[in-house]
Amino acid sequence: MNAMHVDELDLTQIRLLAELSRSHSVSRAAYRIGISQSAASHALAKLRKKLGDPLFTRIPDGFEPTPFGARLGSASCEALDALVAGLASNDHFDPLTTNRVFTFFMNDIGQTIFLPPLLKFLQQNAPSVSAQVLPVPIDNPGAALSSGAVDFAAGFFDNLTTGFYQSLVFHERYACIVRAGHPKFSSGMTLEAFRSAEHAVADATGMAHAVIDRYLARHRVKRNVTLRVPGLHVLPMIVANSDLVAVIPGRLADAFAARVPIKVLPPPVAMPQFGVCIHWHERYHHDPAIRWMRRAFVDLFSDQRR
Repeated sequence: MNAMHVDELDLTQIRLLAELSRSHSVSRAAYRIGISQSAASHALAKLRKKLGDPLFTRIPDGFEPTPFGARLGSASCEALDALVAGLASNDHFDPLTTNRVFTFFMNDIGQTIFLPPLLKFLQQNAPSVSAQVLPVPIDNPGAALSSGAVDFAAGFFDNLTTGFYQSLVFHERYACIVRAGHPKFSSGMTLEAFRSAEHAVADATGMAHAVIDRYLARHRVKRNVTLRVPGLHVLPMIVANSDLVAVIPGRLADAFAARVPIKVLPPPVAMPQFGVCIHWHERYHHDPAIRWMRRAFVDLFSDQRR
Protein backbone atom coordinates (compact mmCIF):
# COMPACT_ATOMS: atom_id res chain seq x y z
CA MET A 1 0.00 0.00 0.00
CA ASN A 2 1.32 3.41 -0.89
CA ALA A 3 1.84 5.87 1.95
CA MET A 4 -0.31 8.98 1.81
CA HIS A 5 0.28 11.99 4.00
CA VAL A 6 -2.45 14.18 5.43
CA ASP A 7 -1.22 17.17 3.45
CA GLU A 8 -1.96 15.22 0.23
CA LEU A 9 -5.67 15.09 1.14
CA ASP A 10 -7.88 18.05 0.34
CA LEU A 11 -11.11 18.97 2.15
CA THR A 12 -13.32 17.71 -0.69
CA GLN A 13 -11.77 14.24 -0.46
CA ILE A 14 -12.27 14.16 3.32
CA ARG A 15 -15.91 15.26 2.93
CA LEU A 16 -16.42 12.63 0.22
CA LEU A 17 -15.10 9.86 2.48
CA ALA A 18 -17.33 11.03 5.33
CA GLU A 19 -20.48 11.28 3.23
CA LEU A 20 -19.85 7.95 1.51
CA SER A 21 -19.59 6.30 4.91
CA ARG A 22 -22.92 7.86 5.91
CA SER A 23 -24.97 7.54 2.72
CA HIS A 24 -23.34 4.53 0.97
CA SER A 25 -24.13 6.25 -2.33
CA VAL A 26 -21.78 8.16 -4.64
CA SER A 27 -24.61 10.24 -6.09
CA ARG A 28 -25.98 11.26 -2.68
CA ALA A 29 -22.49 11.96 -1.34
CA ALA A 30 -21.72 14.12 -4.38
CA TYR A 31 -24.97 16.06 -3.96
CA ARG A 32 -24.35 16.72 -0.27
CA ILE A 33 -20.84 18.12 -0.80
CA GLY A 34 -21.82 20.08 -3.91
CA ILE A 35 -19.90 18.35 -6.70
CA SER A 36 -20.94 16.34 -9.74
CA GLN A 37 -21.24 12.56 -9.59
CA SER A 38 -18.47 12.20 -12.15
CA ALA A 39 -16.18 14.41 -10.04
CA ALA A 40 -16.95 12.28 -6.99
CA SER A 41 -16.22 9.09 -8.90
CA HIS A 42 -12.94 10.54 -10.17
CA ALA A 43 -11.91 11.61 -6.65
CA LEU A 44 -12.76 8.16 -5.28
CA ALA A 45 -10.74 6.48 -8.03
CA LYS A 46 -7.77 8.72 -7.23
CA LEU A 47 -7.99 7.83 -3.54
CA ARG A 48 -8.23 4.12 -4.33
CA LYS A 49 -5.13 4.25 -6.49
CA LYS A 50 -3.07 6.27 -4.03
CA LEU A 51 -4.11 4.23 -0.98
CA GLY A 52 -4.04 0.84 -2.67
CA ASP A 53 -7.45 -0.15 -1.31
CA PRO A 54 -10.95 -0.22 -2.91
CA LEU A 55 -12.27 1.76 0.12
CA PHE A 56 -15.92 1.21 -0.95
CA THR A 57 -17.24 -1.73 -2.96
CA ARG A 58 -20.53 -1.96 -4.82
CA ILE A 59 -23.43 -3.95 -3.34
CA PRO A 60 -26.98 -4.31 -4.72
CA ASP A 61 -28.31 -1.20 -2.95
CA GLY A 62 -25.24 1.05 -2.90
CA PHE A 63 -21.66 0.92 -1.63
CA GLU A 64 -20.19 -0.82 1.39
CA PRO A 65 -16.85 0.18 2.94
CA THR A 66 -13.91 -2.16 3.19
CA PRO A 67 -12.42 -2.47 6.69
CA PHE A 68 -9.87 0.22 5.83
CA GLY A 69 -12.56 2.33 4.15
CA ALA A 70 -14.73 2.10 7.27
CA ARG A 71 -11.87 3.28 9.48
CA LEU A 72 -10.99 6.10 7.11
CA GLY A 73 -14.66 7.13 6.75
CA SER A 74 -15.14 7.17 10.51
CA ALA A 75 -12.00 9.26 10.99
CA SER A 76 -13.20 11.69 8.29
CA CYS A 77 -16.59 12.04 10.01
CA GLU A 78 -14.94 12.77 13.35
CA ALA A 79 -12.59 15.34 11.80
CA LEU A 80 -15.43 17.16 10.04
CA ASP A 81 -17.64 17.10 13.14
CA ALA A 82 -14.84 18.70 15.12
CA LEU A 83 -14.38 21.32 12.41
CA VAL A 84 -18.11 22.09 12.26
CA ALA A 85 -18.24 22.41 16.05
CA GLY A 86 -15.25 24.74 16.00
CA LEU A 87 -16.70 26.96 13.28
CA ALA A 88 -20.06 27.12 15.03
CA SER A 89 -18.69 27.76 18.50
CA ASN A 90 -18.76 31.55 18.08
CA ASP A 91 -21.96 31.76 16.04
CA HIS A 92 -24.68 33.98 17.45
CA PHE A 93 -28.29 32.82 17.35
CA ASP A 94 -30.97 35.43 17.96
CA PRO A 95 -34.46 33.89 18.17
CA LEU A 96 -36.07 37.32 17.84
CA THR A 97 -34.60 37.95 14.37
CA THR A 98 -33.94 34.54 12.82
CA ASN A 99 -36.27 33.01 10.24
CA ARG A 100 -34.97 29.51 10.91
CA VAL A 101 -37.23 26.53 10.12
CA PHE A 102 -36.96 23.74 12.70
CA THR A 103 -37.91 20.31 11.41
CA PHE A 104 -39.26 17.54 13.67
CA PHE A 105 -40.15 13.90 13.48
CA MET A 106 -43.37 13.46 15.49
CA ASN A 107 -46.12 10.90 15.37
CA ASP A 108 -49.78 11.90 15.52
CA ILE A 109 -49.83 11.82 19.31
CA GLY A 110 -46.78 14.05 19.53
CA GLN A 111 -48.36 16.54 17.16
CA THR A 112 -51.48 16.70 19.31
CA ILE A 113 -49.55 17.19 22.55
CA PHE A 114 -46.54 19.24 21.48
CA LEU A 115 -47.59 21.54 18.67
CA PRO A 116 -50.18 23.85 20.29
CA PRO A 117 -47.87 24.92 23.17
CA LEU A 118 -44.82 25.00 20.88
CA LEU A 119 -46.46 27.27 18.30
CA LYS A 120 -47.68 29.63 21.01
CA PHE A 121 -44.18 29.75 22.49
CA LEU A 122 -42.61 30.53 19.11
CA GLN A 123 -45.08 33.31 18.40
CA GLN A 124 -44.10 35.00 21.65
CA ASN A 125 -40.36 34.33 21.69
CA ALA A 126 -39.25 33.74 18.10
CA PRO A 127 -41.87 35.36 15.85
CA SER A 128 -40.13 34.61 12.54
CA VAL A 129 -39.28 31.00 13.37
CA SER A 130 -41.45 28.28 11.84
CA ALA A 131 -41.81 24.56 12.46
CA GLN A 132 -42.13 21.69 10.02
CA VAL A 133 -43.32 18.26 11.12
CA LEU A 134 -42.61 15.11 9.11
CA PRO A 135 -44.07 11.62 9.64
CA VAL A 136 -41.75 9.21 11.40
CA PRO A 137 -40.25 6.79 8.85
CA ILE A 138 -40.65 3.10 9.57
CA ASP A 139 -37.00 2.36 8.83
CA ASN A 140 -33.93 4.27 10.00
CA PRO A 141 -35.21 7.68 11.19
CA GLY A 142 -31.66 8.38 12.28
CA ALA A 143 -30.48 8.86 8.69
CA ALA A 144 -32.40 12.12 8.25
CA LEU A 145 -31.20 13.40 11.63
CA SER A 146 -27.60 12.54 10.78
CA SER A 147 -27.75 14.31 7.42
CA GLY A 148 -29.38 17.43 8.87
CA ALA A 149 -32.58 17.03 6.85
CA VAL A 150 -34.45 16.77 10.17
CA ASP A 151 -33.40 18.58 13.34
CA PHE A 152 -35.20 16.63 16.09
CA ALA A 153 -37.23 13.54 16.84
CA ALA A 154 -39.70 14.15 19.67
CA GLY A 155 -41.51 11.27 21.33
CA PHE A 156 -40.64 7.69 22.24
CA PHE A 157 -37.87 6.23 20.05
CA ASP A 158 -36.00 3.04 20.89
CA ASN A 159 -33.88 3.08 17.71
CA LEU A 160 -31.94 6.34 18.20
CA THR A 161 -28.95 5.28 20.29
CA THR A 162 -25.40 5.38 18.93
CA GLY A 163 -24.54 8.86 17.68
CA PHE A 164 -27.54 10.58 19.26
CA TYR A 165 -28.23 12.74 22.27
CA GLN A 166 -31.53 12.95 24.08
CA SER A 167 -33.20 15.00 26.82
CA LEU A 168 -36.17 13.84 28.83
CA VAL A 169 -39.23 15.98 28.15
CA PHE A 170 -41.60 14.29 30.57
CA HIS A 171 -42.76 10.93 31.88
CA GLU A 172 -46.06 9.72 30.46
CA ARG A 173 -48.70 7.56 32.13
CA TYR A 174 -51.34 5.28 30.68
CA ALA A 175 -55.06 5.93 31.02
CA CYS A 176 -58.26 4.15 30.04
CA ILE A 177 -60.97 5.96 28.12
CA VAL A 178 -64.67 5.05 27.80
CA ARG A 179 -67.63 7.01 26.53
CA ALA A 180 -69.42 9.21 29.02
CA GLY A 181 -72.34 7.24 30.39
CA HIS A 182 -70.86 3.82 29.65
CA PRO A 183 -72.98 1.48 31.82
CA LYS A 184 -70.08 -0.82 32.79
CA PHE A 185 -68.06 2.10 34.20
CA SER A 186 -70.75 4.19 35.86
CA SER A 187 -68.98 3.74 39.21
CA GLY A 188 -65.46 4.08 37.84
CA MET A 189 -62.86 1.52 36.80
CA THR A 190 -63.13 -2.06 37.99
CA LEU A 191 -61.14 -5.10 36.95
CA GLU A 192 -64.35 -7.00 36.20
CA ALA A 193 -65.67 -4.25 33.90
CA PHE A 194 -62.31 -3.97 32.12
CA ARG A 195 -62.19 -7.72 31.47
CA SER A 196 -65.77 -8.00 30.21
CA ALA A 197 -65.76 -4.91 27.99
CA GLU A 198 -64.82 -4.92 24.31
CA HIS A 199 -61.56 -3.14 23.53
CA ALA A 200 -60.08 -1.06 20.73
CA VAL A 201 -56.30 -1.09 20.30
CA ALA A 202 -53.79 0.54 17.98
CA ASP A 203 -50.81 -0.94 16.20
CA ALA A 204 -47.96 -0.40 18.65
CA THR A 205 -45.05 -1.40 16.40
CA GLY A 206 -41.96 0.49 17.49
CA MET A 207 -43.87 2.37 20.21
CA ALA A 208 -43.77 2.28 23.99
CA HIS A 209 -47.34 0.95 24.01
CA ALA A 210 -46.28 -2.48 22.78
CA VAL A 211 -45.73 -3.38 26.43
CA ILE A 212 -49.33 -2.80 27.58
CA ASP A 213 -50.47 -6.39 27.13
CA ARG A 214 -47.32 -7.67 28.85
CA TYR A 215 -48.15 -5.67 31.96
CA LEU A 216 -51.78 -6.82 31.86
CA ALA A 217 -50.65 -10.44 31.46
CA ARG A 218 -48.65 -10.23 34.68
CA HIS A 219 -51.99 -9.72 36.43
CA ARG A 220 -53.67 -12.41 34.31
CA VAL A 221 -55.74 -9.82 32.49
CA LYS A 222 -56.45 -10.25 28.78
CA ARG A 223 -58.26 -7.69 26.65
CA ASN A 224 -61.25 -8.72 24.53
CA VAL A 225 -60.09 -6.91 21.39
CA THR A 226 -62.77 -6.33 18.75
CA LEU A 227 -61.16 -3.42 16.86
CA ARG A 228 -57.60 -2.72 15.72
CA VAL A 229 -56.62 0.57 14.07
CA PRO A 230 -53.30 1.89 12.71
CA GLY A 231 -52.87 4.78 15.16
CA LEU A 232 -53.77 5.73 18.72
CA HIS A 233 -54.97 9.25 17.84
CA VAL A 234 -58.28 8.02 16.35
CA LEU A 235 -59.28 5.99 19.40
CA PRO A 236 -60.87 8.82 21.46
CA MET A 237 -63.33 9.63 18.67
CA ILE A 238 -64.20 5.97 18.21
CA VAL A 239 -64.61 5.36 21.94
CA ALA A 240 -66.83 8.43 22.33
CA ASN A 241 -69.37 6.87 19.97
CA SER A 242 -69.25 3.23 21.06
CA ASP A 243 -69.07 0.96 24.09
CA LEU A 244 -65.41 0.18 23.44
CA VAL A 245 -62.60 0.72 25.93
CA ALA A 246 -59.08 1.85 24.99
CA VAL A 247 -55.77 2.25 26.83
CA ILE A 248 -53.90 5.31 25.57
CA PRO A 249 -51.29 7.83 26.81
CA GLY A 250 -52.70 10.03 29.53
CA ARG A 251 -51.99 13.37 27.88
CA LEU A 252 -53.75 12.26 24.71
CA ALA A 253 -56.75 11.21 26.83
CA ASP A 254 -56.79 14.55 28.64
CA ALA A 255 -56.53 16.51 25.38
CA PHE A 256 -59.59 14.78 23.91
CA ALA A 257 -61.60 14.72 27.14
CA ALA A 258 -62.09 18.48 26.76
CA ARG A 259 -63.49 18.04 23.23
CA VAL A 260 -65.47 14.81 23.06
CA PRO A 261 -67.72 12.99 25.56
CA ILE A 262 -65.25 10.51 27.03
CA LYS A 263 -64.34 9.62 30.60
CA VAL A 264 -60.68 9.20 31.60
CA LEU A 265 -60.09 6.41 34.11
CA PRO A 266 -57.00 4.79 35.64
CA PRO A 267 -55.98 1.34 34.36
CA PRO A 268 -57.28 -1.58 36.42
CA VAL A 269 -53.72 -2.66 37.24
CA ALA A 270 -50.54 -0.70 37.90
CA MET A 271 -48.59 0.24 34.76
CA PRO A 272 -45.19 1.97 34.76
CA GLN A 273 -44.66 5.29 33.09
CA PHE A 274 -42.47 5.71 30.02
CA GLY A 275 -40.12 8.52 29.04
CA VAL A 276 -40.88 10.95 26.23
CA CYS A 277 -37.68 12.57 24.93
CA ILE A 278 -36.35 14.95 22.33
CA HIS A 279 -33.48 13.48 20.26
CA TRP A 280 -30.83 15.08 18.05
CA HIS A 281 -27.70 13.90 16.26
CA GLU A 282 -24.25 14.43 17.74
CA ARG A 283 -23.16 16.27 14.57
CA TYR A 284 -25.36 19.21 15.57
CA HIS A 285 -24.90 19.06 19.33
CA HIS A 286 -22.95 22.35 19.36
CA ASP A 287 -25.05 24.18 16.77
CA PRO A 288 -26.39 27.35 18.46
CA ALA A 289 -29.86 27.11 16.91
CA ILE A 290 -30.24 23.43 17.81
CA ARG A 291 -28.98 24.16 21.30
CA TRP A 292 -31.55 26.94 21.76
CA MET A 293 -34.49 24.91 20.49
CA ARG A 294 -33.80 21.76 22.46
CA ARG A 295 -33.46 23.72 25.69
CA ALA A 296 -36.60 25.74 24.95
CA PHE A 297 -38.52 22.55 24.09
CA VAL A 298 -37.62 20.84 27.36
CA ASP A 299 -38.27 23.99 29.42
CA LEU A 300 -41.64 24.47 27.74
CA PHE A 301 -42.89 21.12 29.01
CA SER A 302 -40.97 21.12 32.29
CA ASP A 303 -44.18 21.62 34.29
CA GLN A 304 -45.47 18.36 32.82
CA ARG A 305 -42.29 16.55 33.92
CA ARG A 306 -43.27 17.31 37.50
